[in-house]
Parts: sequence; C-alpha cells; structure tokens
Amino acid sequence: MSSPDIDDPVSWKLVEFLAGRVRLITKAAGYRTDIGLGVVMTDDSDVPEDYEGPATIVEMDRISGTSSGRAQASSDVGVVIEFSVPRGGEHENPRRLVHCARADLRKALVFDTRDLPKGVTSFEVTEANLTTVGDDNGHSSVVAQITARAGLTELF
Repeated sequence: MSSPDIDDPVSWKLVEFLAGRVRLITKAAGYRTDIGLGVVMTDDSDVPEDYEGPATIVEMDRISGTSSGRAQASSDVGVVIEFSVPRGGEHENPRRLVHCARADLRKALVFDTRDLPKGVTSFEVTEANLTTVGDDNGHSSVVAQITARAGLTELF
C-alpha cells in the first residue's frame, strides 16, 4: 500500500490499480471464480507466512524509456498478472480453475481507459498463457499468466 508521506510513481499506481481490478473478480460480481477474495500480491510482504494456496501477483517486468524532456518522461512498461494454484492442494481440479481464472482476468482487464491512474496513457493486454511450473523440491503449480503493455508519462 502507499505511504501517506510519499507520492507514488505512476508505475506503482498502475500496479495498485490492476490489483484493484483483480480484487473485483468474485462470483457475486458475475465472474466464474472468487480469485479476488484470495491473496492478491503487489509486494512480497503481501504473502501470509507459510501460505500454500492459490494466489495472484501483479508486477512489472520491464520499464523502458521512450522519450524525455526537461519536465516529463515517457515509458513503455510490461505488466504481468499471474494466478497460480498449487497441485495436490485443496482444489480438486486446479487446471480447470486456472482456465476459469484466465478468462476472469481477461474480462476484468477490459475497462474504460479513462479509469486508469493519471499518467497512464495506454493499456493493452498482449498475451495469455497457461503453464505448469515446478521447483527443486518437487512442488508444482498450474499458472495462468496475462501479459500487458502500458504507456506512462511522468511529470517532474
């Protein structure tokens, strides 16, 4: 969350805006899943200790400058929204849940661009992937990953 004494950069405002969009995903709101009621992370501190359930993370993977001047700079950023369900957990069919979550994320990311935080000039979903990932300890998860691109303008 934002600190009251720090004006967050537009990149962080976009991350928080997108996390807010994920939190809208509930069955009561007409979606297939309730992933918005679960763990939605924007920072490592958002993860409860020893948590092993489904979770969504919103993060930026790339920020590249496109132009700058004395009073402002424009950037193109890559955004990743990832929903992960551990295999062997409480969910009987994690692959189906991930398919539903991908569709819900895609739906939640359709919005009027006028709702974007000030300084975000564009937003476009570029890709969606479904995959299985594992670690060295033999744990695996099924993952839905949405990638997007956004334009930012920061004023100095």
